[in-house]
Amino acid sequence: MIAEAEVTRRSFLKLAGGAGAVFVLGSFTSIACAGSHSEAAPFEPNAFVSIDRDGTVSITICKSDMGQGVRTSFAMMAADEMDADWSKVKAVNATGNDRLYGGQMTGGSSSTTGSGYKYRQLGAAARVMLIGAAAQKWGVDPSTCTTSNGQVLHAASGRSADYGSLTAEAAAQPIPSGQIALKDPSQFKIIGKPTNRVDNLLVVTGKAQYGIDVRLDGMLIAVIARPPALGQFAQSFDDTEVRKIDGVTEVLKCGVGVAVVAKNTWAAIKGREALKVTWSPNPSVGQSTNSFSSQLHAAAIANPEPPAGARVIEATYEMPYLAHVTMEPLNAVADVRADRATVWVGAQGPDGVRKATASQLGLPEDAVTVNLMLLGGGFGRRAINDFTADAVNLSKGLGAPVKVIWTREDDVRHDFYRPMNIQVLQGALDTTGTPVAWSHQFIQTDPGRDGGGDFQGRRISYNIPDAVMRHAAVRTPVQIGQWRSVEFGMENFGVECFIDELAHAAGADPYEFRLKLANDTCKRVLQAVAEHGGWGQKLPAGSGRGIALFQGYSGACAHVIEVKVVGKKIKVTKAVAVVDCGLCINPKTVEAQIMGATSDGIAIALTAGIHHKDGVVVESNFDDFVWTAMNTIPKVEVIILPGGPNPGGMGELGVPSVAPAIANAVFAATGQRARKLPIVLDGMV
Repeated sequence: MIAEAEVTRRSFLKLAGGAGAVFVLGSFTSIACAGSHSEAAPFEPNAFVSIDRDGTVSITICKSDMGQGVRTSFAMMAADEMDADWSKVKAVNATGNDRLYGGQMTGGSSSTTGSGYKYRQLGAAARVMLIGAAAQKWGVDPSTCTTSNGQVLHAASGRSADYGSLTAEAAAQPIPSGQIALKDPSQFKIIGKPTNRVDNLLVVTGKAQYGIDVRLDGMLIAVIARPPALGQFAQSFDDTEVRKIDGVTEVLKCGVGVAVVAKNTWAAIKGREALKVTWSPNPSVGQSTNSFSSQLHAAAIANPEPPAGARVIEATYEMPYLAHVTMEPLNAVADVRADRATVWVGAQGPDGVRKATASQLGLPEDAVTVNLMLLGGGFGRRAINDFTADAVNLSKGLGAPVKVIWTREDDVRHDFYRPMNIQVLQGALDTTGTPVAWSHQFIQTDPGRDGGGDFQGRRISYNIPDAVMRHAAVRTPVQIGQWRSVEFGMENFGVECFIDELAHAAGADPYEFRLKLANDTCKRVLQAVAEHGGWGQKLPAGSGRGIALFQGYSGACAHVIEVKVVGKKIKVTKAVAVVDCGLCINPKTVEAQIMGATSDGIAIALTAGIHHKDGVVVESNFDDFVWTAMNTIPKVEVIILPGGPNPGGMGELGVPSVAPAIANAVFAATGQRARKLPIVLDGMV
């Protein structure tokens, strides 16, 4: 069936503004072109699509691109429905403005699932207007015209017109109403084809503009000395030695810390090293990883009563805090004037930055401009705007543009971490080895809440009766935030390790055990990953193969991972992933996301963790918060299954099945269960 987008005249709200009128299409606010274009002006049927006289098609991207490729995928969807010439398509970042672009928060793998269809609608609407312009120009029925590769064609007369030559006529066309037919997947020319990202050349040549690349005339650089322990603040400081460093201009309090401001980054960093700060007494003595762990374990309650006569299996898993360690350190530039403010930042929610900045300064939102830059990684960290607020605060106080830069040590020690958590699981098997009950307690740290609800519902992809789950939290002073795959990445470790334990308790093959219990979508993913991953094939002594599944974000992903264990060292030697992501927009992006997720999952399983001692973060950089390096990751084979008519989310789908697949592989190699991350062979339960 050909999908159709409902576009009625009632869905357009016309308002005076700018060079023309403004209309709203669904949740998107757009700039209407009718009557507002000169012969040389571009054709702009909405705020998202623009065609210049030379045929260049500009697609405005309302979401943040932090490496997940949304600038490319959104452009692909709009361009395909427009029948645009892909070689003439460019992606343009939107400014922060939810009134014009709708909600812009990027996270939860929701960009394509939430906004992708809109881009198809917008492209289709532009195509209808271009056909109408050509048909009117030629005096023919629009139904006799077609489009292809940036042209309107009229086969009967042999006439054709480039989109660029129709901008003035298209601008005068009425806004489409009624049903706009969207393409059947069989008609796609761009969607579903392996496509290089629009930013590739700019990135590899160093021309891509990230937030850290912004330079303004008269701009100052600031780094901030932050309290070493949780709950501390700066009482006073001695900047005598700081003032001796060439380039330093100011030293002043900023929030709970002290900012060193200079004409260049080097002077600012060296100035902070020379700064002497008197911090308030440490209120977090005794607040350490071991005490947090004890609190979590103490919060567990008795599991529900299992069915009479069933065999009961129990296990507890523990995961540490994790930092985001985005490859581009946190940064923001603010230029605050008396009546307006401009911000340059790589943020996951530029509209949120605009609102927060306006509130911080007491300005109307229209007086704040937020220029969205490329993000060198986000993973949830850039959904929190603390670093932007510092830049705004300093710029206001100093009366000059200010760039705030974090070092890697700032980043590791002052993050909003993925919560530390434990998971208490209980399963029951009947006499045939079939699961007849499942209980899952997920207990995490949280500075803002304590306690939890009763057992209810389920969050597993397996058909097990009486499956229940309980969420709870214990209050600790460590600030937490969203982290790639959010709660699913944590919960699924317990689920997939425990389903493996149930399989072995039942004397069943872990793959066959899962397959018997899985729903239809997961069955095809499991079957494919077992086939491509060589499940059942013999491995040499000291090696093991593990499997794990995850369903979520409107898709499903499974991993088969092989490890080799030598002494206490674990090395991942092979990784195969199968993904069902629904409609695949760009296979290259899907493949890259699963590869990156697998890399992250290896670090989660084997090397990474944030620990505290008396409220101070122990780790500081990549030497002790160890992430997966290129020479430690195997080749990752990614198989994309044909999916349904709608795209699923990809940024987080590939993470949750990696760590449990590794843990299960370690068990296959050693006979020891890995119930605490990162996995340490010595002393395992």
